[in-house]
Amino acid sequence: MALRKRKPSSKVTKAEARLAAMDTIDNEKNTTINYWGEDNPLTAGEMRTQAELCRMLVNEYNFILGEADKKSAEIKLAEEKLGDMFTRVLAGGKSIFGVDSDEVTALGGTKKSERRRHVLQ
Repeated sequence: MALRKRKPSSKVTKAEARLAAMDTIDNEKNTTINYWGEDNPLTAGEMRTQAELCRMLVNEYNFILGEADKKSAEIKLAEEKLGDMFTRVLAGGKSIFGVDSDEVTALGGTKKSERRRHVLQ
């Protein structure tokens, strides 16, 4: 199962539209407008920096999920191989020691004589 990747945030999309408007206003006024105040400036440049940070973080997150998906596939393949080996060891033990041996039990199997028989009625 692939991990869920994020799309660019709707806030980033809205910020890009607002940035375009801010740039247009700045160009029309021939100055950089501070939309918040002297103590806490908010200009198109600062908003652009934050939007780029958000986009970069989403891209990094998606890359990490892609790597996790690859690692998950590797784990699944390794577990399938291990399961195959597990089955082959038990089959080999039965062929070497016999289906009713203590060694089969030690390997995690069930002796043939200890299996329950299902009676059909």
